[in-house]
Amino acid sequence: MRTTKMDYRLQLVTLLLALGCCRGLPNNTRPYNILVFLPTETKSHFMGFQPLLETLVTRGHNVTLVSPFALGSGGTALTYYTHVKVEITENVAGPVNFLDRNSLMNRLPLYMYTLWLGPMITKTAVDKKSVRDFVLGDRSAFDVVVVENFFHECFVTLGHKYGVPVVQLLPFAANPRVSQWHGNPYGPAYIADFASDFVAPMTFAQRAQNAVATLFNTWVNRLLYMPMQRAIMDEHFAYAGHEGRPDLETMLRNVSLTLVNSHPMIGPAAPYVPSYVQVAGMHMKPAGPLPTDLKTILDSAEHGVIYFSLGSVVKSSKMPQETVSLLLSELAKLKQTVLWKWEDDQLPNLPKNVMVKKWFPQNDILGHPNCRLFITHGGILSLIEAVYHGVPMLSIPVFGDQAHNSIEAQSRGFALYVPFFELTAENFGSKLQQLLRDPGFGEAAAKASSIIRDNPTSIMDKAIFWIEFVVRHGGAPHLRTVANQLYWFQYYMLDVIAAAMALLAVVSYLNFKCLAYLLKKIFGGSKRPASKVSKIKKKRQ
Repeated sequence: MRTTKMDYRLQLVTLLLALGCCRGLPNNTRPYNILVFLPTETKSHFMGFQPLLETLVTRGHNVTLVSPFALGSGGTALTYYTHVKVEITENVAGPVNFLDRNSLMNRLPLYMYTLWLGPMITKTAVDKKSVRDFVLGDRSAFDVVVVENFFHECFVTLGHKYGVPVVQLLPFAANPRVSQWHGNPYGPAYIADFASDFVAPMTFAQRAQNAVATLFNTWVNRLLYMPMQRAIMDEHFAYAGHEGRPDLETMLRNVSLTLVNSHPMIGPAAPYVPSYVQVAGMHMKPAGPLPTDLKTILDSAEHGVIYFSLGSVVKSSKMPQETVSLLLSELAKLKQTVLWKWEDDQLPNLPKNVMVKKWFPQNDILGHPNCRLFITHGGILSLIEAVYHGVPMLSIPVFGDQAHNSIEAQSRGFALYVPFFELTAENFGSKLQQLLRDPGFGEAAAKASSIIRDNPTSIMDKAIFWIEFVVRHGGAPHLRTVANQLYWFQYYMLDVIAAAMALLAVVSYLNFKCLAYLLKKIFGGSKRPASKVSKIKKKRQ
């Protein structure tokens, strides 16, 4: 009997050890060695990807993270991963002042200034000792490389270094700059550029602007932008064996999977090739418990709470004083309590109903049933969080894709927007009151929330599945369309159209000649030559 008990105990220990080794992995998946290369100092982007990376770790994969930011949230550190700490310069965008109306960034379309800003961000990220040492000195073996393509095309070369598939994370909707390498359909007639200040359906003038943006993001991109990415790759990714790598365009075409931070509820409904998977909302989670002081405020606010944040890049405390004054003057008229993310130590002349802090738990506030409205900058992650929790928005876009995100939200009925450089007390105050008084905005937000939550499986499970899928199937080349093997004139069927037009021209010419010949035979044959006519007249005489 004692031996039998020992056998049971031994079997139980063996089972527990097996479960511990797998740490949540499905039966057909072994632990993978995953390199996640995110050296850029875009913390908001990292926060959007962080839950995905943490889930990969908790499910048993061995993640090596190259980033200025570490995994582990809520004070809980993750054990099963390696962090290559990247230095922080706090100057990723250079001398750009987002709140300056006359800055180049606010005067030129995004597709123009990213021709130089994109390579600058990339070069800043890789031109650090920790990144250089890792790229040149690391000799690890990986099963897959995960990179963010935030104007970082040259990062795909890490797939060549380690001889493994590449998964790229796209922090915003698919666009021509990225789609062109994978044959992903992009129709400028019905898909507005993700940084435009309009949405579909478009007027003729807007479609013309959209066509120009598409041209810049493809042909001008290839002529001016890609050589700079190639130069950064040649300089900073000179690892052993780099001499034999394919050209950058070929490596981009061979990307195995693109996880797109988009959803038809927050962006245009568009077709995607099988290797493009929409995963907007994978960073979302139910609201957690609030700190005691905030819980008291939200629970006791008789008329509800308004949350105000311009994100992590644009600082509310850096706004011009006159703008701050007009915002406060309108907020002071409200019955609601306002929680404003303000990055300075204090805010003078603060109304009684406004509370400021350097940081608020945004997700937990938006998820509280007493949160009535979100005043936001229109960043894509903030937009997703508001939609997930069903909170109407007043958006104050500043730069980049924020205006387009805000217009998309307004077109769906759960938001209004006022561009930052068009802020006045009248338009800010009137739209604020409209959102608070009209229940239609709350109803539209609740409907959008039910749609974005309605999935056959969780967004996180979906993202994890596809990453594991491309590893299991050797990069899953069957997901790639052969469209990316065609020349541009073949892709747009211009050679077929030209051949058809040439054939039509030949047939038309032959028809014309035949018709001319027949007409000549019919009408020209009855006429007698002039010499014969004169001879007949002479005989008669």
